[in-house]
Amino acid sequence: MAYVHVLFIFLTQVLLLLALVDETSAKVPAIIVFGDSTVDAGNNNVIATVLKSNFKPYGRDFEGGRPTGRFSNGRIPPDFISEAFGLKPNIPAYLDPAYSISDFATGVCFASAGTGYDNATSSVLNVIPLWKELEYYKDYQNKLRAYIGEGKANEILSEALYLMSLGTNDFLENYYIFPTRQAQFTVQQYQDFLVGLARNFITELYNLGVRKMSLTGVPPMGCLPLERTTNVMEHHDCTQKYNNVAIEFNSKLQNLVSQLNRELPGFRIYFTRTVYDTLYGIIRKPSSYGYEVTGVACCATGTFEMSYLCNSHSFTCPDANKYILSIYIHHKLFQMQGTSKTFMANMYPQLLLLVQFLLAAAPTIQAKVPGIIIFGDSSVDAGNNNFIPTVARSNFEPYGRDFNGGKPTGRFSNGRIATDFISQALGLKPSIPAYLDPAYNISDFAVGVTFASAGTGYDNATSDVLSVIPFWKQLEYYKEYQKKLRAYLGESKANQVINESLHMISMGTNDFLENYYTIPGGRSTQYSIEAYEDFLVGIADNFVQELYGLGARKISLGGLPPMGCMPLERTTNMMSGGECVDRYNIVALEFNDKLNDLTMKLNRDLPGIMWSSGCYTNLYNL
Repeated sequence: MAYVHVLFIFLTQVLLLLALVDETSAKVPAIIVFGDSTVDAGNNNVIATVLKSNFKPYGRDFEGGRPTGRFSNGRIPPDFISEAFGLKPNIPAYLDPAYSISDFATGVCFASAGTGYDNATSSVLNVIPLWKELEYYKDYQNKLRAYIGEGKANEILSEALYLMSLGTNDFLENYYIFPTRQAQFTVQQYQDFLVGLARNFITELYNLGVRKMSLTGVPPMGCLPLERTTNVMEHHDCTQKYNNVAIEFNSKLQNLVSQLNRELPGFRIYFTRTVYDTLYGIIRKPSSYGYEVTGVACCATGTFEMSYLCNSHSFTCPDANKYILSIYIHHKLFQMQGTSKTFMANMYPQLLLLVQFLLAAAPTIQAKVPGIIIFGDSSVDAGNNNFIPTVARSNFEPYGRDFNGGKPTGRFSNGRIATDFISQALGLKPSIPAYLDPAYNISDFAVGVTFASAGTGYDNATSDVLSVIPFWKQLEYYKEYQKKLRAYLGESKANQVINESLHMISMGTNDFLENYYTIPGGRSTQYSIEAYEDFLVGIADNFVQELYGLGARKISLGGLPPMGCMPLERTTNMMSGGECVDRYNIVALEFNDKLNDLTMKLNRDLPGIMWSSGCYTNLYNL
């Protein structure tokens, strides 16, 4: 979990790469949001409703410590998604008078806490119904055209990513509370009624020019704090009846998405069921994800408090990151989802949700990825070091304690690593095997394989430090793999897999921390730090060009994290009281800039390549 901030940006970078396979169709100039409290940035502040969050303790971890109307202590998912696409870090609410069309041009939120697909749901707390959100969107379109002109506005509206997140209130604040809908519909019929409303809404958006959309399903509703609190007969366990409804409704939404993708030409909509599957999994096994508390929320008693009952006089938990239920229902909990480093260290559900959102931006055919092929160091090593004579191993406890079966695999992690999550997010296997592991063969490697070796680097001298697999040897293994793949699949099919697979490279930290700054009389006597950076970039250049010559066309290169903030570097920085070592962080920034320059050069020089480099250091600012 110590490097999950790197995982976050790594996932973001890789999926952005896929979204950009076709630069025109996957361009995202704006994020436009519809929904309920899960995505409301403050519209309820300016309407006549009791359902507001523009007071403390909401917003305590937002920039400036101010409540914004977000039902959260900090930012909400669309904010992170916007920033991941290189847009603004916070998406403004459309009704907020502090913003204008110049602010909304790259992102706007029409969502309203407490709303639902059903107009009757929005009437419960007098919030903005979904049809009114659509009217605001039409008004926004008119303003945008007046601001930047018809042609440019239409381009933005067509290429923007649209996020839609709602549905829980329809069941928990309407159907199961008031007798009206229950008298009209069975719960299955009500699900169909809501799906029909969703279809009509999305079709109208399509007619207004929308082409890229992500639709979020509902979470395990029966596991929310109030539902568990009132489930006295089952000792405050999750209310399974509500969870079953959520599963059924999500399945119907997923079917709707499949239908719309077939029926609407040029339209790409992605359904994010992950919100249910991941949240339910960690509610049942919270310790695997760094959480401790699953049954209550983070404000006052965490059971009944809603809106004004969670206020500046309420007790809030000192460590919000131990509380899992922190995002999905506004008036059942105080949402603890800040912008701190500890937030990033415990937000696996949000990471996976972001993965799904980013995939929504990529046309299905253009983002086709039949396999994932990995080169690098411990950040992506799945166990190759188990089978070579080196001390740099992790095939013993407590490593792997949260992996399937609780077994150490050679991953330098308590569970899975970044590339495993990426593979699963792309519909491939949940764990990518190590090439040297005799338990696997070419049939396993055909859809994913890692040649990575913990402790290695671009520089051969780095791999010599701990006798691990050098970069050039990983390339030799890759050539051997290609031969095996051709023998297994045939020449044509194997070449297609190689050409369309995502090739990932993640390394570089060891070159500086375990070699240049550690070994006396070595590279530091041969090169200045700037010259050594150039030396490593040259090796990366040669490696990528050789991959290209071998058929690779989709390549993601991970940059360096803030190296000076690694635990060992801080521990040994006694003169500065255990603070980060700034000079190492500066080197990381410089090196990442040079990798970005290399990316642009190779994208120009190599026809048909789509290569992206990821700058992990940016996330340090979180």
